[in-house]
Amino acid sequence: MQHGERLSYAVVVVPALGLLVVSWFTRRFAPEAQGHGVPEVIMAVARNDGRIRPQVSAVKILASAMCIGTGGSVGREGPIVQIGSSLGSVTAQFFRLPVSGIKVLVASGAAAGISATFNAPLAGVIFASEIILGSFAVESLTPIVIASVLANVVQKRIGEYGLNAAFPQLYYRYVGSWSQLPTYLALGCLAGIAAVLFIKFLYWMEDFGGKKIKDYRVRAVTMGLIVGVVGILYPMTPPNLSETESQGHLFHTPALFGVGYTVVDHSLHLDTLDANAQEPSNLPSGRSKVVRMDRTAMMKELLWLLPLVFLKPVLTSITLSGGGSGGVFAPSLFLGATLGGSFGLICNLLLPGISASPGVYAIVGMGAVVAGTTQGVLSAILIVYELTNDYHIILPIMAAAGLSSIVAQSIDPESIYHKKISRRGFRLARGHDMHRMEHVMVRDVMIRDFPVLKQTDNLERIVRVARSNIHIESLPVMNSSGQMVGLIRSEDLHRVLDTDVGADWVNADDIAVPVAAAISPNLNLLEALRDFGARDIETLPVEENRDGKKQLVGLLLRNDVMRRYRAEMLRMH
Repeated sequence: MQHGERLSYAVVVVPALGLLVVSWFTRRFAPEAQGHGVPEVIMAVARNDGRIRPQVSAVKILASAMCIGTGGSVGREGPIVQIGSSLGSVTAQFFRLPVSGIKVLVASGAAAGISATFNAPLAGVIFASEIILGSFAVESLTPIVIASVLANVVQKRIGEYGLNAAFPQLYYRYVGSWSQLPTYLALGCLAGIAAVLFIKFLYWMEDFGGKKIKDYRVRAVTMGLIVGVVGILYPMTPPNLSETESQGHLFHTPALFGVGYTVVDHSLHLDTLDANAQEPSNLPSGRSKVVRMDRTAMMKELLWLLPLVFLKPVLTSITLSGGGSGGVFAPSLFLGATLGGSFGLICNLLLPGISASPGVYAIVGMGAVVAGTTQGVLSAILIVYELTNDYHIILPIMAAAGLSSIVAQSIDPESIYHKKISRRGFRLARGHDMHRMEHVMVRDVMIRDFPVLKQTDNLERIVRVARSNIHIESLPVMNSSGQMVGLIRSEDLHRVLDTDVGADWVNADDIAVPVAAAISPNLNLLEALRDFGARDIETLPVEENRDGKKQLVGLLLRNDVMRRYRAEMLRMH
């Protein structure tokens, strides 16, 4: 279609027809293939031993391709992660690997998908570990790394025959200065707020559509028509491009239809007029030159770009609410690129002396919004770094992404993936959740006021003390020197009481079970949990050295540790 030609209004119904077919298809063959995919993978790893049904990958391929191809405003990365994870799970089940092996292959499939899609092998490894597994355990890293490398090698080999990664190398020379740091921090704050608003609107729209339009077919057609109308009415090409340039930028479809990488690519190449600037001589084939703008052109560009910041999340939410199948990663990149580009244009109009090129802010905005929506800061930083292949720009990306994640978590601690899981009534304890226990010490939870028994105490006194302290499962027994010699567990006491042995014939020393070693009050609760598991007891004695001798200073109860763990999780969520 030539530049300036209007699309036929018949195209308005195409997204509606696409959503109708996709919603029926996924409901009929694999309901878990509906939506954005990554939460289903996380749930499979956390709740279903990594097992994913074989048909999920085939259904997801067809459903996502149809949804995106008919104008659904969703991304392809979520589906690729789910497809790769499904293939990994099916392969592991075929070879009858143990549960741990199935989970690792699921994560490996996700890493391979990210690596091939973005030409970002490092980001694939980090995404699989940080988002899918929730852990950076060393034993799982090797297969994930190998899968990510192989996927990237295969992608590059196929790429020689026409299949390219999400973005070609940007060939963008970044030169930063300390005076620009406040603008990057401000962009990070805005990105965090934008990410939370995107998440909230996405699930609000999902609830609204489900409550107001019960019939999924009517809902699919209604939501699809909205996407079609908005997509057709919005100007397809930026105002500053000539016909030749618009063809170079590949603006052949409405800006809000499909993945939207054309708009992202355009945002990344915005630049202001600079007499000393030199055009890159080795731009990829099919790419037009960097878009140079004066103040008038910047205003026109801003008026075209800024509404996309609001419209893309809205249409993505509407598409998924209507039963679409596609990811939210690409819409997050779209939101970040348009938000960053708009912010950069405003900075150049108001503060030209301390502003970088708008394209730089678009790159930083991508990483910041992705960090806010997924709360995978490392993944966001590495993906954008590997997209640009410019180490210098990693500093503003790190600053903005880190701040965006902090802002997003302070408003809503759940990521766009975990929000969907919690709405189903599940609360996942990931590896990084357990790490919160490393900051709580045994001395902060242990009981300091506790009963003790002497070795010579008879059965009658033992029962009396036990009944007065029923919340303590095990009672410490001390010798005449004040040293602990063992614990009397409740099950051992009940076993003695079930016999007809006289109370005067049994003393505490006869029932006490020796304790291999007590724990220190300076250990953290994660270390204490390991001791509970290793010894299979409900109470751990806590001792510390005083004047060269070990002295019992407290008791750590398993119930108290679990109560503190729940409190820490509630505080985080």
